[in-house]
Amino acid sequence: MAKRSDKTLLFLCTGNYYRSRFAEILFNSVAGKMGLSWRASSRGLALERGVNNVGPMAVEAITALEALGVRADDGVTRLPAQVTTDDLERADRVVALKQAEHLPLLQERFPTWAEKVEFWHVDDAPETLALIEREVMGLVARLLGGGQRQESQPSEAPASERLAAKQPAKKLVTVKVGRETAGRRGKGVTTVFDLPLDDDGVRELAALLKQRCGTGGTVKDGRIEIQGDQRERIVAELEKLGYKVKRVGG
Repeated sequence: MAKRSDKTLLFLCTGNYYRSRFAEILFNSVAGKMGLSWRASSRGLALERGVNNVGPMAVEAITALEALGVRADDGVTRLPAQVTTDDLERADRVVALKQAEHLPLLQERFPTWAEKVEFWHVDDAPETLALIEREVMGLVARLLGGGQRQESQPSEAPASERLAAKQPAKKLVTVKVGRETAGRRGKGVTTVFDLPLDDDGVRELAALLKQRCGTGGTVKDGRIEIQGDQRERIVAELEKLGYKVKRVGG
């Protein structure tokens, strides 16, 4: 049986120096850990506007990736690259990081692609890397859930806030965190269940927890399973999101 080829994702920003490079490397790290059959690359729409950029990639972006435990030596050493029509045609999905900035460039330089691109709303500023991380995790969750395209409108709240907000306002639900080893040949999983979320919310939370724990996992019947004994980390992450959490089992 032939090996299935990865689908290709293309991130676009202006100079391919900061935002799109961070998104590319982070996505590939998360997708690899989760067994997602997608591979990202990135390009710039107007490299000539980055005349003041020094080196192959912004040091701030590299530092932020290292803080997340992400290393990609090849990804951070190549020079910024200008997008071409071939790049766009080869991609199964294209994401531009800032609609207000990149839609005019697409309309000017690649007009036939302007309506085919998914747009995010990420400014070229130091504080935006956390927003890119949230957008990448949301994209991974959508790809796992069937790959629907995100509407090109500004997000009203970060993914973590949306997950917390989905809890019933008047009835505090206690999320359970446990561990199972039976029937797993000694390879236990951490389980998260009794979640007050719909299917999309559970998948999005699972993607976030897998990224935070740096390991794989799955969703089964509304329950999240994360590889290994990750109870301490998961309880802490859930509490950060505003959930009331109870550990169950041993």
